[in-house]
Amino acid sequence: MPQHMLNRTSVEFFREASPYIHKHRDKIFVIALPGEVVEQDYFRRILQDIAIIASLGTRVVLVHGTRPQIDNRLISRGQAIRFHNSLRITDDAALLAAQEACGFVRIQIENILTQALNPPGASSNRQNVISGNFVSARPVGVLDGVDYRHTGLIRRVSHNSICRQLEQHHIVLLSPLGYSPTGEAYNLRYEQLAIETAQALQADKVLLLSPIPVQLPAELTLEEAGQFRDQHELIPQIMEALQHKVGRVHLLDASVDGSLLMELYTRDGIGCMIAADAFEVVRLATVDDIKGIMEVIRPLEDAGTLVKRSREQIELEISKFQVIERDKQIIGCVALYDTADPKIGELACLAVHPHYRAANRGERLLQNVVKVARAQGKDQLLILTTQTNEWFRERGFFEAHVDDLPANKRQLYNYKRNSKVMFKKL
Repeated sequence: MPQHMLNRTSVEFFREASPYIHKHRDKIFVIALPGEVVEQDYFRRILQDIAIIASLGTRVVLVHGTRPQIDNRLISRGQAIRFHNSLRITDDAALLAAQEACGFVRIQIENILTQALNPPGASSNRQNVISGNFVSARPVGVLDGVDYRHTGLIRRVSHNSICRQLEQHHIVLLSPLGYSPTGEAYNLRYEQLAIETAQALQADKVLLLSPIPVQLPAELTLEEAGQFRDQHELIPQIMEALQHKVGRVHLLDASVDGSLLMELYTRDGIGCMIAADAFEVVRLATVDDIKGIMEVIRPLEDAGTLVKRSREQIELEISKFQVIERDKQIIGCVALYDTADPKIGELACLAVHPHYRAANRGERLLQNVVKVARAQGKDQLLILTTQTNEWFRERGFFEAHVDDLPANKRQLYNYKRNSKVMFKKL
Protein backbone atom coordinates (compact mmCIF):
# COMPACT_ATOMS: atom_id res chain seq x y z
CA MET A 1 0.00 0.00 0.00
CA PRO A 2 1.41 3.45 -0.88
CA GLN A 3 2.66 5.53 2.05
CA HIS A 4 0.14 8.32 1.43
CA MET A 5 -2.69 5.76 1.67
CA LEU A 6 -1.33 4.51 4.99
CA ASN A 7 -1.15 8.06 6.31
CA ARG A 8 -4.70 8.76 5.17
CA THR A 9 -5.96 5.61 6.88
CA SER A 10 -4.21 6.61 10.10
CA VAL A 11 -5.76 10.09 10.00
CA GLU A 12 -9.24 8.68 9.41
CA PHE A 13 -8.78 6.27 12.33
CA PHE A 14 -7.85 9.11 14.71
CA ARG A 15 -10.81 11.17 13.57
CA GLU A 16 -13.17 8.28 14.18
CA ALA A 17 -11.50 7.41 17.50
CA SER A 18 -11.70 10.91 18.96
CA PRO A 19 -15.20 10.71 20.53
CA TYR A 20 -14.44 7.25 21.93
CA ILE A 21 -11.24 8.50 23.56
CA HIS A 22 -13.31 11.04 25.49
CA LYS A 23 -16.07 8.53 26.22
CA HIS A 24 -13.71 5.89 27.64
CA ARG A 25 -11.65 8.24 29.81
CA ASP A 26 -11.75 7.17 33.49
CA LYS A 27 -13.91 4.15 32.64
CA ILE A 28 -12.85 0.78 34.09
CA PHE A 29 -12.11 -1.97 31.56
CA VAL A 30 -11.24 -5.53 32.57
CA ILE A 31 -9.16 -7.20 29.85
CA ALA A 32 -8.59 -10.96 30.07
CA LEU A 33 -6.19 -13.03 28.01
CA PRO A 34 -5.53 -16.77 28.24
CA GLY A 35 -2.15 -18.37 28.61
CA GLU A 36 -2.34 -19.54 24.98
CA VAL A 37 -2.14 -15.91 23.85
CA VAL A 38 0.97 -15.33 25.98
CA GLU A 39 2.77 -17.95 23.87
CA GLN A 40 2.11 -16.19 20.54
CA ASP A 41 4.33 -13.80 18.57
CA TYR A 42 1.60 -11.14 18.61
CA PHE A 43 1.48 -11.07 22.43
CA ARG A 44 3.87 -8.09 22.65
CA ARG A 45 1.67 -6.08 20.24
CA ILE A 46 -1.39 -6.75 22.41
CA LEU A 47 0.40 -5.42 25.49
CA GLN A 48 1.53 -2.36 23.54
CA ASP A 49 -2.11 -1.71 22.59
CA ILE A 50 -3.16 -2.11 26.23
CA ALA A 51 -0.53 0.48 27.15
CA ILE A 52 -2.05 2.85 24.57
CA ILE A 53 -5.52 2.32 26.05
CA ALA A 54 -4.23 3.09 29.53
CA SER A 55 -2.29 6.12 28.29
CA LEU A 56 -5.52 7.52 26.83
CA GLY A 57 -7.03 7.69 30.31
CA THR A 58 -8.88 4.38 30.57
CA ARG A 59 -8.49 2.49 33.84
CA VAL A 60 -7.29 -1.00 32.96
CA VAL A 61 -7.33 -4.22 34.95
CA LEU A 62 -5.47 -6.99 33.11
CA VAL A 63 -6.12 -10.65 33.98
CA HIS A 64 -3.98 -13.42 32.49
CA GLY A 65 -4.31 -17.19 32.31
CA THR A 66 -1.63 -19.88 32.65
CA ARG A 67 -3.14 -23.17 31.50
CA PRO A 68 -0.57 -24.15 28.83
CA GLN A 69 2.31 -22.91 30.97
CA ILE A 70 1.18 -25.17 33.84
CA ASP A 71 0.69 -28.12 31.47
CA ASN A 72 4.15 -27.67 29.96
CA ARG A 73 5.80 -27.69 33.38
CA LEU A 74 3.94 -30.84 34.43
CA ILE A 75 4.79 -32.61 31.16
CA SER A 76 8.48 -31.69 31.44
CA ARG A 77 8.55 -33.30 34.91
CA GLY A 78 6.64 -36.40 33.88
CA GLN A 79 3.73 -35.49 36.16
CA ALA A 80 0.04 -36.04 35.46
CA ILE A 81 -2.32 -33.40 34.04
CA ARG A 82 -5.73 -33.99 35.57
CA PHE A 83 -9.06 -32.33 34.75
CA HIS A 84 -12.63 -33.15 35.71
CA ASN A 85 -15.57 -31.36 34.07
CA SER A 86 -13.07 -28.99 32.38
CA LEU A 87 -11.70 -27.90 35.77
CA ARG A 88 -8.11 -28.66 36.75
CA ILE A 89 -7.49 -30.89 39.76
CA THR A 90 -4.63 -28.97 41.37
CA ASP A 91 -2.56 -31.40 43.40
CA ASP A 92 0.70 -30.36 45.06
CA ALA A 93 2.71 -30.73 41.84
CA ALA A 94 0.16 -28.74 39.83
CA LEU A 95 0.06 -25.99 42.47
CA LEU A 96 3.85 -25.62 42.31
CA ALA A 97 3.62 -25.45 38.50
CA ALA A 98 0.82 -22.85 38.76
CA GLN A 99 2.87 -20.68 41.10
CA GLU A 100 5.90 -20.87 38.81
CA ALA A 101 3.80 -20.16 35.72
CA CYS A 102 2.11 -17.15 37.32
CA GLY A 103 5.44 -15.68 38.31
CA PHE A 104 6.94 -16.23 34.87
CA VAL A 105 3.99 -14.77 32.95
CA ARG A 106 3.58 -11.87 35.37
CA ILE A 107 7.23 -10.85 34.93
CA GLN A 108 6.86 -11.07 31.13
CA ILE A 109 3.83 -8.79 31.18
CA GLU A 110 5.37 -6.33 33.62
CA ASN A 111 8.55 -6.03 31.55
CA ILE A 112 6.75 -5.33 28.28
CA LEU A 113 4.10 -3.02 29.76
CA THR A 114 6.58 -0.99 31.79
CA GLN A 115 8.59 -0.31 28.65
CA ALA A 116 5.47 0.53 26.62
CA LEU A 117 4.04 2.84 29.29
CA ASN A 118 7.25 4.79 29.82
CA PRO A 119 9.10 5.30 26.52
CA PRO A 120 12.28 7.41 26.47
CA GLY A 121 11.52 11.10 26.72
CA ALA A 122 8.08 10.55 28.27
CA SER A 123 6.78 12.56 31.22
CA SER A 124 8.21 11.82 34.64
CA ASN A 125 4.64 11.16 35.82
CA ARG A 126 5.06 7.42 35.37
CA GLN A 127 2.34 4.87 34.88
CA ASN A 128 3.19 1.57 36.50
CA VAL A 129 1.98 -2.02 36.45
CA ILE A 130 0.78 -3.03 39.89
CA SER A 131 0.24 -6.62 40.98
CA GLY A 132 -0.36 -7.97 44.44
CA ASN A 133 -2.55 -9.93 46.81
CA PHE A 134 -5.88 -8.51 45.69
CA VAL A 135 -7.87 -11.78 45.69
CA SER A 136 -8.86 -14.09 48.52
CA ALA A 137 -10.07 -17.58 47.71
CA ARG A 138 -11.44 -20.78 49.15
CA PRO A 139 -11.17 -24.39 47.95
CA VAL A 140 -13.62 -25.84 45.46
CA GLY A 141 -13.64 -28.89 47.71
CA VAL A 142 -15.12 -32.25 46.71
CA LEU A 143 -17.60 -32.36 43.83
CA ASP A 144 -19.10 -35.57 42.43
CA GLY A 145 -16.69 -37.45 44.68
CA VAL A 146 -13.67 -35.68 43.17
CA ASP A 147 -11.35 -33.71 45.44
CA TYR A 148 -10.07 -30.69 43.53
CA ARG A 149 -7.36 -30.09 46.16
CA HIS A 150 -5.79 -26.65 45.56
CA THR A 151 -8.26 -25.53 42.90
CA GLY A 152 -10.10 -22.52 44.25
CA LEU A 153 -13.13 -20.31 44.03
CA ILE A 154 -12.98 -16.56 44.51
CA ARG A 155 -14.09 -15.44 47.95
CA ARG A 156 -13.42 -11.72 47.68
CA VAL A 157 -11.82 -9.19 45.34
CA SER A 158 -10.25 -6.23 47.18
CA HIS A 159 -12.00 -3.65 45.01
CA ASN A 160 -11.05 -0.68 47.18
CA SER A 161 -7.36 -1.49 46.91
CA ILE A 162 -7.62 -1.98 43.16
CA CYS A 163 -9.54 1.28 42.72
CA ARG A 164 -6.87 3.22 44.59
CA GLN A 165 -4.27 1.99 42.10
CA LEU A 166 -6.54 2.75 39.13
CA GLU A 167 -7.09 6.27 40.39
CA GLN A 168 -3.32 6.73 40.13
CA HIS A 169 -3.63 5.66 36.46
CA HIS A 170 -1.67 2.44 37.05
CA ILE A 171 -2.54 -0.81 35.28
CA VAL A 172 -3.55 -3.49 37.79
CA LEU A 173 -2.34 -6.97 36.84
CA LEU A 174 -4.12 -9.99 38.32
CA SER A 175 -2.72 -13.53 38.17
CA PRO A 176 -5.03 -16.53 38.62
CA LEU A 177 -3.96 -17.29 42.18
CA GLY A 178 -5.94 -16.54 45.32
CA TYR A 179 -5.03 -16.82 48.97
CA SER A 180 -6.92 -17.83 52.09
CA PRO A 181 -6.64 -16.04 55.45
CA THR A 182 -4.69 -19.05 56.68
CA GLY A 183 -2.05 -18.62 53.98
CA GLU A 184 -3.15 -21.36 51.55
CA ALA A 185 -2.78 -20.68 47.82
CA TYR A 186 -5.43 -21.71 45.30
CA ASN A 187 -5.33 -22.04 41.52
CA LEU A 188 -8.16 -20.05 39.88
CA ARG A 189 -9.79 -19.94 36.45
CA TYR A 190 -8.70 -16.71 34.80
CA GLU A 191 -12.09 -16.27 33.09
CA GLN A 192 -13.88 -16.41 36.42
CA LEU A 193 -11.33 -14.06 37.97
CA ALA A 194 -11.99 -11.51 35.22
CA ILE A 195 -15.76 -11.74 35.63
CA GLU A 196 -15.72 -11.56 39.44
CA THR A 197 -13.32 -8.61 39.31
CA ALA A 198 -15.51 -6.79 36.81
CA GLN A 199 -18.52 -7.29 39.05
CA ALA A 200 -16.68 -6.12 42.17
CA LEU A 201 -15.40 -2.98 40.39
CA GLN A 202 -18.67 -2.37 38.51
CA ALA A 203 -16.49 -2.25 35.41
CA ASP A 204 -17.76 -0.57 32.27
CA LYS A 205 -16.47 -3.27 29.92
CA VAL A 206 -15.14 -6.83 30.01
CA LEU A 207 -12.99 -7.83 27.02
CA LEU A 208 -11.90 -11.44 26.52
CA LEU A 209 -9.12 -12.11 24.01
CA SER A 210 -9.57 -15.46 22.32
CA PRO A 211 -6.68 -17.64 21.10
CA ILE A 212 -8.93 -19.05 18.36
CA PRO A 213 -10.82 -17.17 15.61
CA VAL A 214 -14.12 -15.54 16.62
CA GLN A 215 -16.57 -16.36 13.85
CA LEU A 216 -19.69 -14.98 15.49
CA PRO A 217 -22.13 -12.14 14.74
CA ALA A 218 -21.10 -8.67 15.87
CA GLU A 219 -23.80 -8.65 18.55
CA LEU A 220 -25.64 -11.39 20.42
CA THR A 221 -28.12 -11.42 23.24
CA LEU A 222 -27.75 -14.01 25.96
CA GLU A 223 -30.55 -16.04 24.41
CA GLU A 224 -28.93 -15.88 20.97
CA ALA A 225 -25.54 -16.83 22.40
CA GLY A 226 -27.01 -20.18 23.46
CA GLN A 227 -27.32 -21.08 19.77
CA PHE A 228 -23.54 -20.66 19.40
CA ARG A 229 -22.56 -22.53 22.56
CA ASP A 230 -20.65 -25.20 20.61
CA GLN A 231 -18.96 -22.75 18.23
CA HIS A 232 -16.54 -21.17 20.69
CA GLU A 233 -14.99 -22.54 23.88
CA LEU A 234 -15.61 -19.33 25.86
CA ILE A 235 -19.34 -19.02 25.12
CA PRO A 236 -20.46 -21.17 28.10
CA GLN A 237 -18.36 -19.11 30.55
CA ILE A 238 -19.60 -15.86 29.03
CA MET A 239 -23.21 -17.01 29.31
CA GLU A 240 -22.68 -17.89 32.96
CA ALA A 241 -21.16 -14.47 33.58
CA LEU A 242 -24.02 -12.67 31.87
CA GLN A 243 -26.61 -14.59 33.85
CA HIS A 244 -25.16 -13.68 37.20
CA LYS A 245 -22.36 -11.13 37.12
CA VAL A 246 -22.02 -8.54 34.32
CA GLY A 247 -24.12 -6.86 31.65
CA ARG A 248 -22.01 -7.40 28.53
CA VAL A 249 -18.81 -9.07 27.38
CA HIS A 250 -16.72 -8.36 24.26
CA LEU A 251 -15.10 -11.44 22.69
CA LEU A 252 -12.15 -10.64 20.39
CA ASP A 253 -9.82 -12.61 18.15
CA ALA A 254 -6.40 -12.02 19.71
CA SER A 255 -4.58 -12.83 16.46
CA VAL A 256 -6.11 -9.85 14.62
CA ASP A 257 -3.59 -7.02 14.86
CA GLY A 258 -5.09 -4.09 16.78
CA SER A 259 -8.32 -5.89 17.68
CA LEU A 260 -8.56 -4.13 21.07
CA LEU A 261 -8.09 -0.69 19.54
CA MET A 262 -10.57 -1.32 16.74
CA GLU A 263 -13.19 -2.69 19.14
CA LEU A 264 -12.90 0.27 21.50
CA TYR A 265 -12.20 3.18 19.17
CA THR A 266 -14.17 2.54 15.98
CA ARG A 267 -17.90 2.70 15.36
CA ASP A 268 -18.39 -0.85 14.12
CA GLY A 269 -15.79 -2.62 16.26
CA ILE A 270 -14.31 -5.94 15.25
CA GLY A 271 -15.39 -8.54 17.83
CA CYS A 272 -18.60 -10.02 19.16
CA MET A 273 -20.45 -8.22 21.96
CA ILE A 274 -22.70 -10.51 24.00
CA ALA A 275 -25.22 -8.75 26.22
CA ALA A 276 -27.57 -10.03 28.89
CA ASP A 277 -31.31 -9.77 28.33
CA ALA A 278 -32.06 -6.78 30.50
CA PHE A 279 -35.37 -5.12 31.18
CA GLU A 280 -34.39 -2.68 28.42
CA VAL A 281 -34.72 -3.86 24.81
CA VAL A 282 -34.80 -2.41 21.30
CA ARG A 283 -37.69 -3.84 19.28
CA LEU A 284 -40.11 -3.14 16.45
CA ALA A 285 -42.92 -0.79 17.42
CA THR A 286 -46.60 -1.72 17.60
CA VAL A 287 -49.77 0.39 17.76
CA ASP A 288 -49.67 0.03 21.54
CA ASP A 289 -46.49 2.12 21.53
CA ILE A 290 -47.97 5.20 19.83
CA LYS A 291 -48.66 7.08 23.07
CA GLY A 292 -45.15 6.37 24.35
CA ILE A 293 -43.57 7.47 21.05
CA MET A 294 -45.51 10.73 21.13
CA GLU A 295 -44.38 11.43 24.69
CA VAL A 296 -40.74 10.94 23.65
CA ILE A 297 -40.82 13.06 20.49
CA ARG A 298 -43.13 15.88 21.65
CA PRO A 299 -40.45 17.94 23.50
CA LEU A 300 -38.18 17.74 20.45
CA GLU A 301 -41.03 18.75 18.15
CA ASP A 302 -41.81 21.73 20.38
CA ALA A 303 -38.14 22.75 20.25
CA GLY A 304 -38.11 22.50 16.46
CA THR A 305 -35.59 19.67 16.43
CA LEU A 306 -38.10 17.22 14.90
CA VAL A 307 -40.87 17.82 12.38
CA LYS A 308 -44.29 17.61 14.01
CA ARG A 309 -46.19 14.36 13.48
CA SER A 310 -49.85 13.73 14.27
CA ARG A 311 -51.04 10.66 16.09
CA GLU A 312 -52.74 9.54 12.89
CA GLN A 313 -49.50 9.85 10.92
CA ILE A 314 -47.56 7.82 13.47
CA GLU A 315 -50.29 5.17 13.47
CA LEU A 316 -50.08 4.87 9.67
CA GLU A 317 -46.28 4.64 9.80
CA ILE A 318 -45.90 2.51 12.94
CA SER A 319 -44.33 -0.37 11.00
CA LYS A 320 -41.40 1.93 10.18
CA PHE A 321 -40.58 2.55 13.86
CA GLN A 322 -38.33 0.85 16.38
CA VAL A 323 -38.47 1.67 20.08
CA ILE A 324 -36.42 1.23 23.25
CA GLU A 325 -38.64 -0.23 25.96
CA ARG A 326 -37.42 0.00 29.55
CA ASP A 327 -39.50 -1.67 32.22
CA LYS A 328 -42.64 -1.34 30.03
CA GLN A 329 -41.97 2.33 29.27
CA ILE A 330 -41.02 3.68 25.83
CA ILE A 331 -37.88 5.78 26.30
CA GLY A 332 -36.60 6.07 22.71
CA CYS A 333 -37.65 5.67 19.09
CA VAL A 334 -36.42 5.86 15.53
CA ALA A 335 -37.98 5.35 12.09
CA LEU A 336 -36.65 4.04 8.76
CA TYR A 337 -38.49 5.15 5.62
CA ASP A 338 -38.13 4.03 2.02
CA THR A 339 -37.23 6.58 -0.64
CA ALA A 340 -37.56 6.72 -4.41
CA ASP A 341 -34.13 5.09 -4.58
CA PRO A 342 -34.39 1.49 -3.27
CA LYS A 343 -30.74 1.63 -2.20
CA ILE A 344 -31.26 4.64 0.09
CA GLY A 345 -33.25 4.63 3.31
CA GLU A 346 -34.22 7.69 5.35
CA LEU A 347 -33.51 7.67 9.08
CA ALA A 348 -36.00 9.88 10.90
CA CYS A 349 -37.52 10.66 14.29
CA LEU A 350 -34.49 9.53 16.32
CA ALA A 351 -35.31 10.56 19.89
CA VAL A 352 -34.54 9.50 23.46
CA HIS A 353 -36.44 10.55 26.59
CA PRO A 354 -34.54 13.36 28.40
CA HIS A 355 -34.15 11.25 31.57
CA TYR A 356 -32.41 8.47 29.64
CA ARG A 357 -29.97 10.26 27.34
CA ALA A 358 -27.04 8.16 28.48
CA ALA A 359 -25.63 4.64 27.98
CA ASN A 360 -25.38 5.24 24.20
CA ARG A 361 -29.11 4.69 23.66
CA GLY A 362 -29.21 6.94 20.61
CA GLU A 363 -26.32 5.00 19.14
CA ARG A 364 -28.10 1.70 19.84
CA LEU A 365 -31.13 2.93 17.90
CA LEU A 366 -28.89 4.03 15.04
CA GLN A 367 -27.12 0.65 14.96
CA ASN A 368 -30.45 -1.16 14.81
CA VAL A 369 -31.60 0.99 11.90
CA VAL A 370 -28.32 0.25 10.11
CA LYS A 371 -28.90 -3.47 10.64
CA VAL A 372 -32.46 -3.30 9.26
CA ALA A 373 -31.39 -1.14 6.30
CA ARG A 374 -28.66 -3.59 5.35
CA ALA A 375 -31.12 -6.48 5.57
CA GLN A 376 -33.38 -4.57 3.16
CA GLY A 377 -30.52 -4.29 0.66
CA LYS A 378 -29.87 -0.59 1.17
CA ASP A 379 -26.35 0.76 0.93
CA GLN A 380 -26.93 4.30 2.22
CA LEU A 381 -28.85 6.10 4.93
CA LEU A 382 -29.90 9.74 4.71
CA ILE A 383 -30.94 12.09 7.47
CA LEU A 384 -32.38 15.61 7.39
CA THR A 385 -31.37 17.48 10.55
CA THR A 386 -31.30 21.06 11.81
CA GLN A 387 -29.59 20.73 15.21
CA THR A 388 -27.86 17.36 15.50
CA ASN A 389 -25.60 17.27 12.46
CA GLU A 390 -22.47 17.08 14.65
CA TRP A 391 -23.76 13.96 16.44
CA PHE A 392 -24.40 12.25 13.12
CA ARG A 393 -21.06 13.38 11.69
CA GLU A 394 -19.30 11.67 14.59
CA ARG A 395 -21.07 8.46 13.60
CA GLY A 396 -20.01 8.37 9.98
CA PHE A 397 -22.50 10.66 8.25
CA PHE A 398 -21.25 13.28 5.78
CA GLU A 399 -22.91 16.44 4.52
CA ALA A 400 -24.38 16.55 1.02
CA HIS A 401 -26.58 18.87 -1.07
CA VAL A 402 -30.33 18.97 -1.57
CA ASP A 403 -29.73 17.95 -5.20
CA ASP A 404 -28.28 14.65 -3.91
CA LEU A 405 -31.61 13.62 -2.35
CA PRO A 406 -33.76 10.94 -4.00
CA ALA A 407 -36.47 12.46 -6.20
CA ASN A 408 -39.36 12.15 -3.75
CA LYS A 409 -37.38 13.69 -0.88
CA ARG A 410 -36.04 16.47 -3.10
CA GLN A 411 -39.55 17.45 -4.15
CA LEU A 412 -40.75 17.62 -0.53
CA TYR A 413 -37.69 19.41 0.85
CA ASN A 414 -38.68 22.35 3.10
CA TYR A 415 -36.34 25.22 2.20
CA LYS A 416 -37.79 27.31 5.02
CA ARG A 417 -36.66 24.69 7.55
CA ASN A 418 -33.28 24.54 5.76
CA SER A 419 -32.32 21.11 7.14
CA LYS A 420 -28.82 19.75 6.65
CA VAL A 421 -28.70 16.82 4.23
CA MET A 422 -26.44 14.03 5.44
CA PHE A 423 -25.66 10.52 4.17
CA LYS A 424 -23.97 7.46 5.65
CA LYS A 425 -22.57 4.60 3.58
CA LEU A 426 -23.48 1.16 4.90
